[in-house]
Amino acid sequence: MNTRKIGFYLHTSWEYEYPFAVRSWTQADFAGMFSLMQQLGFNLVMFWPLTEVMPAPLSPEDVKELETMRGLADEAHARGLKLWLTFTANSTSRPEIAAKPFKARHFYPFRIDVNLEDEEAREDYFTHRAAVLKILNNADAYVTIDGDPGSYPNAQPRDFVEVFKRDKKTLDSLGRADAQLVPWIWAGWGHDWEKNGVWNEPLEPLTAPVLDALKSELPQPWTLLPGRSIRDDWANGRSNFTLAENAGLIENSVLLLYEIIEYEPTPPAVCLQFNDIRRVFQQEAPLLQKARGIMGNAQQPIMALPNFYFFARAAQNAEYLNKGDEEILTDLADFLGGDAKVLIPAWRCGVLPLGEIPADLPQQLRALNLGSPSAQNLPGGAQKYAAILADWVEARLEVLRACEMPHDSTALIRGLRALANWWKVHRYVFSGEQGTDFRLDYTHWILLSPLQNWCANFSGDREETRRATIENLCDGNFLSRVAAENAVNQLLF
Repeated sequence: MNTRKIGFYLHTSWEYEYPFAVRSWTQADFAGMFSLMQQLGFNLVMFWPLTEVMPAPLSPEDVKELETMRGLADEAHARGLKLWLTFTANSTSRPEIAAKPFKARHFYPFRIDVNLEDEEAREDYFTHRAAVLKILNNADAYVTIDGDPGSYPNAQPRDFVEVFKRDKKTLDSLGRADAQLVPWIWAGWGHDWEKNGVWNEPLEPLTAPVLDALKSELPQPWTLLPGRSIRDDWANGRSNFTLAENAGLIENSVLLLYEIIEYEPTPPAVCLQFNDIRRVFQQEAPLLQKARGIMGNAQQPIMALPNFYFFARAAQNAEYLNKGDEEILTDLADFLGGDAKVLIPAWRCGVLPLGEIPADLPQQLRALNLGSPSAQNLPGGAQKYAAILADWVEARLEVLRACEMPHDSTALIRGLRALANWWKVHRYVFSGEQGTDFRLDYTHWILLSPLQNWCANFSGDREETRRATIENLCDGNFLSRVAAENAVNQLLF
């Protein structure tokens, strides 16, 4: 029996429209996603239930949400998947967040990080954490990240280990002594991002003592989850893999290859990352041979589907890494039961020039039948997926067409309306801290960069173009005046 874990992490924090946002999915969507994962060879799903937005004491509404979440374990198990639930080590929210329904809550504006060396605060936090686990007591493992979010400057290794000891005590009392504990080694327990900047603090002095403490004090059974970033010179690079290897813990690890399926955080777009997947798989091949398994992630798997598919195939068979992009996309089209001649240019349109994207591709996509059972398992359904692809291609076409026009308001209006129309499909607003209205920040660079380049070389009357464009975008409340002014000013000045 193959016990090698091939996992996927479903991220729930950033806000999008349905079906982009994992937190917006119905139970049927989760069941479909788990079936899709099984069909692709996954045997593990990691899920962030975002219980951090459920302040103490648990409200009746939040208890009901947790009871619904319990069903995810049953859905996963029915499809041969293990379910890992993910938590922060010490984060919770201010009480006023509970005024909104669970699925509408923005975590970061209300976040509180509990200092675990404050005895009263620590005990209140652990009591609340235990109340959550008593409801979500049917998962296969309980994952806790060492920071981002969570942690605080000078946090001590013993406090991180204490989180797992408390969870173990709770799980044992519930008859779940078999449940795995999973330390997620990511940002460095005890980091001080306010003082040192994001990812500018060396990880080794923070993480090495934590690994030593875990080795000596963490009760069995447990698995390590060290994570690396998409590039060696970005964020934590591959430092955590090196530290885990130095600690002799690779054989006890599932290796999380973060961002190679989808960069995070990012607005929705079809952004093929096949070369990143190849590079990181090949780079980590020696460690993958020794590790317990491998895991990838995405915030919104809908748009990252080609990368998700390639990751799954490569995780099962390293020879699949040698396939060319066109062959991989053809395989995916066959997997979905769709016409490769329609799907492939849709998936590739972000890198194609205007002349190589069929003008009627959006119409072809809306008429497309994705006939395989696997396609029906996509969150939102096969028809919704084809419609989303059509909207994506339409936005790309409109932006490229606008950028071929003379430098005046007509072109800028066309380009900005295309960006805003695509945003209205996905409604990505990052963490919600900057509001939920349209912003250029909420547009993927694949769509935005052609229009930015066009504006950088603008030779027309900027002030007149600015005025006319803003008035047009405000007409009929297509955009609010604040959103229109911010977007136009950011592009033209």
